[in-house]
Amino acid sequence: MLLGAVVGAFAILAGAVPLIVWSVAVTTLAGAAIWWERQARRPVRVEVSFRPRRVFAGEPVAMIVRVTNPRRIPLPVVRLAVWLPQGLAPPPEERIGALRGYRRRVALPGRSEVTLELPVVAARRGEYLLERVTAEVADPFDLVPVLHELRPDAALLVMPEPRIAIPVEVLRRLPFGVPARAPRIFEERERFAGVRTYEAGDPLNRIHWRLTAHAGELQTKLFEPTRSADVLLALDLAMGEPFWDAVFPEIAEDTIGWATFLARRAISLGWRVGLVANTHARRGRGPLRVPASAVKGHEGVLFAALARMPNEPTSDLAPVLRELGKPLTRGTVAVVLTPRPGRRLQAEIAGLRHRGVQVAQLSPVEARLAKAGAEPS
Repeated sequence: MLLGAVVGAFAILAGAVPLIVWSVAVTTLAGAAIWWERQARRPVRVEVSFRPRRVFAGEPVAMIVRVTNPRRIPLPVVRLAVWLPQGLAPPPEERIGALRGYRRRVALPGRSEVTLELPVVAARRGEYLLERVTAEVADPFDLVPVLHELRPDAALLVMPEPRIAIPVEVLRRLPFGVPARAPRIFEERERFAGVRTYEAGDPLNRIHWRLTAHAGELQTKLFEPTRSADVLLALDLAMGEPFWDAVFPEIAEDTIGWATFLARRAISLGWRVGLVANTHARRGRGPLRVPASAVKGHEGVLFAALARMPNEPTSDLAPVLRELGKPLTRGTVAVVLTPRPGRRLQAEIAGLRHRGVQVAQLSPVEARLAKAGAEPS
C-alpha cells in the first residue's frame, strides 16, 4: 500500500495516467488484502468427535468434524487437515501421501456450518487423543491465506478383541460356558441387610466388629440374597517366574484379548466381573484392579482398563492373587489367564481351590500351539 501511494503521488505530479491507474489498483488490492487478513485472523470453530466413542478393535468408527463460521462474512476457501494419532488411520482408499489423516476443502457462507463424516480404522487397542487440526482460510483468489492450528479435545477408546479364537474344549471348562446357570443363591456384598448372632462356621471377614463391641457378643453381617455371582479375571502378562525373565508383549496382547472376550460373555449372562493383573495403570499405584460391581457404568470402567493397560508385567501374579484373593468366597469364580504359570502361581491356585473357590486356568499359548499343530504345514 505504501509503494502504491508513493508511486501514485509521483505519477500525479508527472501526469502519467497509466502509472496512476497502476498505483490505484495496487493500493486497492493491498488494502483489500489487509482487511481480509484482519477478518481471517479470527479462527473458525472446529469440533471433532468420534462416533461411537468406545469400540472394539476392528469395528467401524466415524470421525465427525464440524466446522462453524460464526461471522457474517463468507469464507470461500477453508482447507482442513486432520492429523490422526499413531494407531488410527483412514481406510486405504482415503490415504493421501505421508499424511496420517485427512485433507478437505470446504466453503462456508456467513453464519453457517459444515459437518464432515470421515471413516477411521483402529488397528489396535488403546486410548487415542487427536493430535491437531489445521484450518487455512483464504480469499477467493488464494492471495492471502491465514493458517490456524487447533487442538480439539477428542478421544477414542479402542477395546481389545481376541486375536486367536478360544477353542471349544477351553470354553467347556468355563463356569459360564453353558447358556443357563444353576439357580444358586449368593449374597449381594454391596447391599447390607442387617446382623445376627455369630454361629460356628461364619467367616471372620463377615463379623461386624463395631456392633460386636457394643453388644458384647460376636455379630455377623447379613447381605441381601441374589442369584448373580462374581467372576474374577486374573491376568498374568508374564511367561513364568520371575516376571522379568520372559516378557513377550505379543503374548500379553493375546491374554488381554481373551480377557475381553470372557468379560463380554460373562456380563451378557448376568455375572459381575472383576479384574486383576500383574501390571499397573499408573506407576506407583500398585497392581491393576477393578472390583466386581453391579453399579451402572461398571462395564465401561472394566473395558476401559483392558484398553489402557500396559502389555508388560511389573510383578509376579502370585503375590497379587494372594493379596486380592483373600476376600474370595464360594460364590466367586476365578479365571486365571496365564501363558505359563510358575510354581508360586500354581500354589496360589491350589490354595484357592482348597478354600472352595472355583478356579479355571486358561493358557493362550497352549491354544496358539494347538492351532499351529492342527494347521497343515
